[in-house]
Amino acid sequence: MSGMFDDRYDEGVRAVPQPLDIKAQLGEAEEYPLAALSPLLRRAIEAIVAIAQVPVSLAAQSVMGAASLAAQPHINVETITGQFCPVSLFLFTIAASGDRKSTSDRFAILPVKEREELLAERFNVLQNSYAIDDAAYKTSITKAKGGNKSRDEIRQALENVGPPPRPPIQPLLTADEPTGPGLQRLFAEAMPALGLFSDEGATFLGGWSMQDENQASTGGMLSKLWDGSPIKRIRADKENGTQILYGRRLCLHLMVQPDIAGKLLGNQAVRNQGLLSRILVAAPRSLKGSRFYEEPSEEHRTNLRDYQGRLGRLLELDFQYRDDTSRALDLAVVHLTPDARKHLIEFSDHCERQLGPGGKYEQIADFASKMTENAVRLAAVVAFFQAGRGLIRDGLSLNAAKAGIALVEFYAGEAARLYGASAVDDDTHNAALLIEWIRKKGHAAVGVRYLNRRGPTQVRAATALKRAIEVLVEHQHLVKINGPALLDLEGEPKTYAEAYTVVPMDPA
Repeated sequence: MSGMFDDRYDEGVRAVPQPLDIKAQLGEAEEYPLAALSPLLRRAIEAIVAIAQVPVSLAAQSVMGAASLAAQPHINVETITGQFCPVSLFLFTIAASGDRKSTSDRFAILPVKEREELLAERFNVLQNSYAIDDAAYKTSITKAKGGNKSRDEIRQALENVGPPPRPPIQPLLTADEPTGPGLQRLFAEAMPALGLFSDEGATFLGGWSMQDENQASTGGMLSKLWDGSPIKRIRADKENGTQILYGRRLCLHLMVQPDIAGKLLGNQAVRNQGLLSRILVAAPRSLKGSRFYEEPSEEHRTNLRDYQGRLGRLLELDFQYRDDTSRALDLAVVHLTPDARKHLIEFSDHCERQLGPGGKYEQIADFASKMTENAVRLAAVVAFFQAGRGLIRDGLSLNAAKAGIALVEFYAGEAARLYGASAVDDDTHNAALLIEWIRKKGHAAVGVRYLNRRGPTQVRAATALKRAIEVLVEHQHLVKINGPALLDLEGEPKTYAEAYTVVPMDPA
C-alpha cells in the first residue's frame, strides 16, 4: 500500500521549499477606545490627532501620561482587595521615525514644561538665599566648636546654631534619560513625584540602565516604584550612609522605534523580572503617506486649550507632605463605590478564567494578572483629571471603573499582539535586516565577501554576518552554492569562494 502512494507522489511536480517568516507577523493594531474617556480627555486626543496628524493611540498615550503625572502626587486608589495602590501609569509607545512622536508629546505636556520653567525661576531665587544661609550655618558651626569649651558647652553651642538649612527642591517634574542611580538621586533632590518621559526612549533603553548587567536592577527599581515601595539609596560614604525615601511616585511614558522596542518586549529576562506586566504598550499603524494637510477646526484648537488649561491647574495643586524634612507624599485615598467594586471583581474573575489553557490571555498571563489593578489606576487617572480632589470625596464610580476596564482591555490586546512577535534575538533581527536588503537589491545570488563589504552596516562584521546567514539558511531564504561561484553583483563580476542562491518569494 505504501508503495502505491510512493509511486503516485513520485509522478507529481516537486515543490521548491518556500522561505519561512523569520519574525512573527503582527496583526492589525487595536483600535483605541476613545469613547471610554471623559469628554475633556477625549476631545484633547481628537484635537492632537487633527492638529498633529498622528494615530489616535499615539496621542492618547501622550495625554494619559500627562494625566497620570498630574494625579499621582495627590491620590492612591483602593483595589478590590481593600489595599491602596498608586495611580502611576507605565506607558510605552512604539512608532517609527517620522511618525511625529515629538509633536504629539509637545502638545500633550506643554503645561508640564511651562510649570517646570516657572519652578526654575523660583528655584534661582531660593538657591541664592540658601547659599547665604548655608555659608552662615557653616561659619556658626565652626565658631561653636572653637575656643576652650567643655563637651557640654560645645553641645549647647551647636544646639543654639540649630539645624542646617534645607536646599531648595530641584525644579524638575520630568526626566528623560536618567540612570537608575540618577533617578534615585532625583527623588532625593527634586520633586517626590516625577515622570520619566521621552519621545526618544532609545536613549534610556539603549543606555547604561538597560545594559545586560544592569537590566535586572533597573527593572527591579522601576517595578518597585510602580508598586509604590520606598526607594533605598545605599551609598559608600559614611557621612551620608543609607537613605530610605518614602512616599515617592513615578509615572513613565517612553516612545521608541520598533527595533528598540523589540529588544525590550522580547527580552525574557525583563519579562521574568516583572516589568513588562506593568507596562501599557501601544503600537499604532503608521500614517506616513496619508497625512495631507488639513486645516484644524477652531473647535479642535479650543478643545486643546481647554485640556492644557485643566492640566496646568492640576499641576499647580500643592503637594501634601507627611513632614517637610523627608518630603514623603501624604496621599489621599480614593475608595471604590460598591457598584464599582462589584464590577471590578467580576472583571477580575473574567481575567482569571482567561489565564487558563486556551484562554485569550494564556500567552500574556503575567500582564493579565495585573489587569484589574491597571484598570483601577486608569479609571482613577481619568476620573481625577475630570473631578480633581472631588474624586476623593465621591469615590471611584461604576462609570469610571468601566472606563478603566475598556482601556486595559485595549492594552491587553496590544500586549497579546506584540509580545510574542517581539521575542527575537539579535541574530534573528540581523537576518531579517539582511534578507530585506538583499531582496531590495534584486540579487538572485550573493557572495559572503560582497555582503561583508557592501551589506547593511550592522550586519557586516564577520560574526554577525555568519549568524545571520545561518538563520536565513535555516528559514530557507538562502541555499548554499557548492564550490566557488562567479557572480555579477552591481556590475562587478567576481568569483566568490562562499556564495548562496536567494530563494524567490512565492507571489501568493
